[in-house]
Amino acid sequence: MKNRVLMILSTVLILAVGACTVNVYDYSTHSEGSAGSSQPPDTVYVHSDPDHITAPSTEPDTVTTRRALVGGGSVLIEECDNWTRYTLFGCKTETDGVAFEIRPVMTSITGSDGSVTEDFQLEFDCRMQSYILDSDEGESALVGGSRSSSAGRSVMPVVTGTNLVTIVANRTSFPFIAEQARSYDGDWLPDGTLSYSAAFASSEWMVRDICTAEQLVVMSESPEYRMIFGDDERRLLQQFFDIFVLHGGEAPALPVGGGGAADMDSGRI
Repeated sequence: MKNRVLMILSTVLILAVGACTVNVYDYSTHSEGSAGSSQPPDTVYVHSDPDHITAPSTEPDTVTTRRALVGGGSVLIEECDNWTRYTLFGCKTETDGVAFEIRPVMTSITGSDGSVTEDFQLEFDCRMQSYILDSDEGESALVGGSRSSSAGRSVMPVVTGTNLVTIVANRTSFPFIAEQARSYDGDWLPDGTLSYSAAFASSEWMVRDICTAEQLVVMSESPEYRMIFGDDERRLLQQFFDIFVLHGGEAPALPVGGGGAADMDSGRI
């Protein structure tokens, strides 16, 4: 009888330990670039439940408002319960074969004690024509295996450490690694175009540097392209940061489109 009780207790302890998953990443092999040198090992603990560290998802009773900015872009405002999310749309650049949009996102969450937590995210939406990929040997960095001729095939990054895209703000480079994305979704369109959307966790200082940069470039090595955001696009980013990040949308003196019917659309989703 005593042995049976001990076996039951051991089983319960094993199950309890197994329920608390902690992922550990060791950077001991990360090179600094010079021969024979490496960074001291660092350990990063990743929460096993991503819902506890990401911004809230859209609820059925979310109230949405779209606010126009000077320059043709707009900010989608989503409000529900104790959180508000701001997403910039319209900051795009393109060249022959590639179109790219960057969408900074800020979510403000008010706690039961009145404290406010801000979550920042950068979303990328990209479309690449087939000939851009066909001429580049690095296609496998974005898709796994051979390309199917059928439309709608799932596209996922499969190479460990894949640098999906790099944003260069003035002289600072921000590489975005595919495996670190909060979400990644891609498809082959019927015309052979590769379309993908990716979202990455960010910080206020990174969003600030990107939104206030005097020169902003998006680049990729595989497939290879480099595009510069124009003055109008950079002004959209600056408006987003000034009005919604710094002032929570309450900055009437700053250059925002008026509140008339042409600039505002509200509803519930």
